[in-house]
Amino acid sequence: MGEIGRDSQTLKDWFIEAVDRDTDAFNAVLAARRLPKKTKDEKAGRLEAIERANQAATIVPLAVLEHSVEAMELALRVAGQGMTASASDAGVAGACALAAAEGAALNVRINLPSLTDAAVANEIRESQEQLLARARKTIVEVQRVVDNVLAGEN
Repeated sequence: MGEIGRDSQTLKDWFIEAVDRDTDAFNAVLAARRLPKKTKDEKAGRLEAIERANQAATIVPLAVLEHSVEAMELALRVAGQGMTASASDAGVAGACALAAAEGAALNVRINLPSLTDAAVANEIRESQEQLLARARKTIVEVQRVVDNVLAGEN
């Protein structure tokens, strides 16, 4: 449990920093859109900057999705290996991690149409779909284990 606690603390710190990364990515998109576009070179530079910023703004929530799955997997371990009294806390942690995963997936999806590099967009879309499927599968397992523990079937 000590290892799970340390890993959870590391994840918590990562999530707190992710808020700033998301804000920075959004601000970069705004800044790129404000670049001058009078000359051909300015237009090309602006479009390139917008694409880079949009990719970053899409990758940040993708990373949140990935880390949310990790958090859910830690909750599963606590549910199965922790004290019976911690089972409900593990269930809540899993549910919160699922909410974070679902929200992050939505943020990825809202940004995908902004990407002009189809190969990058497809790669991110596939990762998002796989991670979300993994999250949805993992929460079912978390709930099953928690329900079994709470029913005294551990």
